Amino acid sequence: TGLAICRHSTERCEAMTVVPMSHDELQELLNKSIGDYGVPGAAVGVATMGDGAPRFETAWAGVTNQAVGYPVIGDTLFQIGSISKIFTTMLAMQLVDEGRLSLDTRVKDVLPGFRVIGAPDVTEGCTIRHLMCHTSGIEGDAFPDNLGCGDDCVAQYVDYIGTFPARSALGGPLSYSNGAFVVLGRVIEVLRGMIWDDAVRTYIAKPAGLGHVWTLPEDVLRFSAALGHQRAVSTGEQVFPAPVAPSPVWNLPRCTGPCGLISASVGDLLKFVSVFLNDGVAPNGSRLLSTQSVELMTREQVSLRDQGIENIGWALGWSLPNWGSEPAFGHGGATEGQRANAVVFPRRKLAIVTLTNADAGTQMAAHIARTVAKRVAGVEAPPAVTLTGDAITSDEATAFLGGYAREGEAFRFEAGGPTGVMAVIEPDADDGPMGARITVPLHHTGQGFYAVQRPDRREPTEIAFLHVPVSPRAPFGVYAAMGHRITPRVK
Repeated sequence: TGLAICRHSTERCEAMTVVPMSHDELQELLNKSIGDYGVPGAAVGVATMGDGAPRFETAWAGVTNQAVGYPVIGDTLFQIGSISKIFTTMLAMQLVDEGRLSLDTRVKDVLPGFRVIGAPDVTEGCTIRHLMCHTSGIEGDAFPDNLGCGDDCVAQYVDYIGTFPARSALGGPLSYSNGAFVVLGRVIEVLRGMIWDDAVRTYIAKPAGLGHVWTLPEDVLRFSAALGHQRAVSTGEQVFPAPVAPSPVWNLPRCTGPCGLISASVGDLLKFVSVFLNDGVAPNGSRLLSTQSVELMTREQVSLRDQGIENIGWALGWSLPNWGSEPAFGHGGATEGQRANAVVFPRRKLAIVTLTNADAGTQMAAHIARTVAKRVAGVEAPPAVTLTGDAITSDEATAFLGGYAREGEAFRFEAGGPTGVMAVIEPDADDGPMGARITVPLHHTGQGFYAVQRPDRREPTEIAFLHVPVSPRAPFGVYAAMGHRITPRVK
């Protein structure tokens, strides 16, 4: 039997049926997936809603660390990476609910010392909404290792990130910014009068009864905890599944906590995500957010339709992945060899979370989400990027040939090769210790964008080229949009 889920709208109430997976089905899917993708250990959770009460199903498999062989258990803590941003957004929206903050509050009104070098528009005009929507222009991928582990590290990071030039003008185009969420974390610290780590415990974990949500290593290591694993062969080699080795580093610097440092068990992360299926109420009955704030956090604020087909836009904190006609919101997470993903289908009252301890976990989580969504709710897989054989003409290529660079990322496009343009991509931090320069053809896609097929990935990587203002005071420039980040052409 299925659960009849009623979707309310101004036009009609439409019954939708979900058929929850049994534990054995979910376990079988997970067991096969970790073998297919070469992930040492993982956990999966599925939440459905019926008669106002959530139903949770979880499964786990593999080992926490190849070097020691300890098994993953139900309460094993995995790093959830950037899904931490949803916790930080919730903390800020709780302040909005209390009337102590608004989405249009300027950052400078809370943090008088806030500034971004050479960008008075960002310094003077950046708002809480800009931070949550990745339209602040604040540099997104700077991870300092010299700010220490003291309680003042988030405050120090705000000063540090202000020394980087703005990536774009205030207001967009959207470029994913870890830095913006650390700034948001500092806003929370100032208004709450406590460090971000304590705010997570005091205003989310404790009231919701989430005993397996932690931010500090000394807390995480009191429990079963996963270590990340990274690719052990060159990213230039086409090997699936690729062998992995334990990461030499466990976590990111403490100063980046608000953007990506939470560790959680699959059950507690699933309970947290279910709050957005239950109008702001946690499974234990505690209200964490107002219904209005839940709606705001999941409503499109910025369109991403000009950057490819992976996402249609961004809400507040949550991304809006493209599942065709099926509304969805979600977020991924990536740290030192750990990958996590959460996706929610609000019409179906369905949430799926996957936690893994290998960099191939991103692709594995996508496979699990597609499989579960189809099995439980009949949701078809999201549209896939398709490569065409069409040549890129010299006139067309002239508009974007050249080198592109930003903090932690560099690549260039050169004339030549089978399609007319070759992409040369330098290794970055996400590639791990086996990162190598990759040279591959640039292709047209059937969806009207461009893409490359990297040898270390099973699916193409989309690229779009944008002609946008570098700043309100500068002429138009060329940006390459890839992975919801924009990188300027520099030569």
